[in-house]
Amino acid sequence: MKSSTLPVFCLFLCANAALAQQLMVEERIVKNEESIELNSWTARLDQDMNYCMGTYEDFIKEFFKAKVDKRGKSILVAEKTLIPELSKFRLDQRAIFTVETGGTAISFTFSPGYDLHFGHELYSDEFKKAEVFVKNFVRYHYKAFYNEKIKSIQDKIKSKQNDIESNGKKTDRNNKSIAEGDADKAKVKNDKLLRENEAYTADSASKRKEISDLEADLAQANESLRKVEDFK
Repeated sequence: MKSSTLPVFCLFLCANAALAQQLMVEERIVKNEESIELNSWTARLDQDMNYCMGTYEDFIKEFFKAKVDKRGKSILVAEKTLIPELSKFRLDQRAIFTVETGGTAISFTFSPGYDLHFGHELYSDEFKKAEVFVKNFVRYHYKAFYNEKIKSIQDKIKSKQNDIESNGKKTDRNNKSIAEGDADKAKVKNDKLLRENEAYTADSASKRKEISDLEADLAQANESLRKVEDFK
């Protein structure tokens, strides 16, 4: 059988260049670890292979209470796993990972027996249903990714807000310590405290700008997450 690519469903949603997610599922012919050609539903994701392997393993564990075995460097298999929405029988669910420009493709195959596989010739109804399974994973993957990103941005904003608050307290202490009078000793001390205050003020202004930029990133990440949740 000649290898081919059959686009079935493609949807791209981009927030911006820095926080863009690619939502795409298509049908492909892929080879398993024994070089057998199988029908698959393939998701194209923006993250690297290691990250995608991690979210796949978490997805299988969380929803199907199954462990994942590794076959070579780029295939993960959930053996003898019960996926009720696809079949009443246990099956081997393979995820075949391929590095592509800008991210990773994950091809999902489904095998109820050693030489039995979901496709157009056998288990065609089950194969059609499997597209929903893959889209569920895509949503799970990007929810994990964006929730992590949102948490990271929120932590950065909080840290910079704490720095600004600390600068304010240091400035207040310095203002209380500034001595009156023209004595040389007092003047040297006062000049030092005033220079410190100028540095605190400049640092706080810089951090407010950084917070503004982070808040824009946060809004974009939340919008991307909303689009992921709408992906069907």
